[in-house]
Amino acid sequence: MIELVLSFLSVYLIEFMGAMLIIGLIFRFAAFRQSKDDNAYYSSFTRELELVIERDKEENHHVGDIDMYIADVLGRMSKKLPDRSIRFGSGNKQAQEEIKEDKGKKVLALRDYVRCKQGLITNIQSESSVFHHETPPNFEELTQRIMSQDPHWTKVMKHFAIDSVVRMIDVLPGLFIVLGVFGTFIGISMALPEIAGIDFNDLDGSAATLNRFVLSVTYAMKTSIAGIFFSLVLTVLNTIFPIKGTRYRVFKKVEVALQTFWYHIQQDVQVDRTQEKVMSKLLGVLEKLDKRFDQDEEAKVKAS
Repeated sequence: MIELVLSFLSVYLIEFMGAMLIIGLIFRFAAFRQSKDDNAYYSSFTRELELVIERDKEENHHVGDIDMYIADVLGRMSKKLPDRSIRFGSGNKQAQEEIKEDKGKKVLALRDYVRCKQGLITNIQSESSVFHHETPPNFEELTQRIMSQDPHWTKVMKHFAIDSVVRMIDVLPGLFIVLGVFGTFIGISMALPEIAGIDFNDLDGSAATLNRFVLSVTYAMKTSIAGIFFSLVLTVLNTIFPIKGTRYRVFKKVEVALQTFWYHIQQDVQVDRTQEKVMSKLLGVLEKLDKRFDQDEEAKVKAS
């Protein structure tokens, strides 16, 4: 069995690495395209959230009930966010048309609802409890919980975990070099036994054996060359068109936006709480003064 595998690799290793390169490039293109789409979409989200917060500050918009305020802010944002349904296949246009039409006339499938912009709004609302606490949450974990529920963020081509795809793309350049060197050693080890069949007293008759040996060694060396070339291609693409870096920047944008949103709510709530404390103290002082006046009046009545 091992000899069969080694024999296969010694003949078809370059073709095998070529197929791996093609598959890697397909996944890489899909992941990079999706990361660009994510960047555009979440940049729109963070920009709209910042604009709503700034507008509320300028207009002195009162937070009041936190849950109602969050729903109001997200409702205003959702009207300006781009539609974001299934990207691939004919379902994309159909789902977007259903979103744009009157929802009272057409029912949007739950899967499409979760995948569109309403899914992000729902995910944020599900975490509204963290905005009630005075202690700041771990915003990185909060952002991770919200974004991990977005299928567009976690999946590539609707089925494959994008984190696994990115790790595979990062590993492939080194794997190609290892396979190339491995193929070279396999080719040489498969070619060396042919030397035993060479009759050095009859070199003319052994010419065919020598030719086969040289061709086998040459092909073995080509596997290393192919491995280095394939590795270079992916390394250059990973450097010029990074995926992990783009996703990290998108994640940080959302994290900063949620942090700004939390502090905006808490700042307004703290003002309300401070006002309530001041008012309660004033009421306490007024009650004491009222009691004091009543006591003075009673004292005057008794004295008279």
